[in-house]
This record gives sequence, C-alpha cells and structure tokens, in this order.
Amino acid sequence: MTTAGRPNGGDDDALLSRERHNVFEILGDDALSGPAILRRMTVRPTEPGDQRLLYPALHSLEAGFKIRAEWRSDADGARHRVYRKRRLLPKPWGRQS
Repeated sequence: MTTAGRPNGGDDDALLSRERHNVFEILGDDALSGPAILRRMTVRPTEPGDQRLLYPALHSLEAGFKIRAEWRSDADGARHRVYRKRRLLPKPWGRQS
C-alpha cells in the first residue's frame, strides 16, 4: 500500500504516534531541547529514540497544543528551542460556561 508516495503509510503513522507518546512521557515536568530529549530517549533501552521522527513528533505535539516551545539562550549565547508540556488550568469554581 502506498500513501502520499510512501510505502506503508500506516506504519509511518504508528511510528510517529509512538514517538509522540515517548516524547510526551520524557518531557514530564522538564523543559528540554530536542537534543536533550533524544539523549533521554537513547538511555531507555526499551524505546530507542529515532532522530528522524523526533522533530515531526515535537511539531505535531506543538500544533496540537500539547506542548509549547520557546527559544532560550545558554551562557555561551547559543540559542536552543526548548519544549515543555502545556499546563491546562481548571475552570474557576462557580462559573458556568
């Protein structure tokens, strides 16, 4: 089966979905750059990280409002894109919408 010019499009979707799940788990409460996420993925022997899928997974999580990203500079002045889970605020008590 070919999807959008690629064989096994369903397999690609499943891999990307698994990568999004792994990224979301690894972020936890931390703010991490892409390379830091990849390093944490490679430490986990059960789910090795795949650099080809990391950034598409990050971008789809950001587009789906699951994570947010911002640029930060380190002490050397190098800029890094840092990702963090979004915090969903509960509705205030007593307010009806």
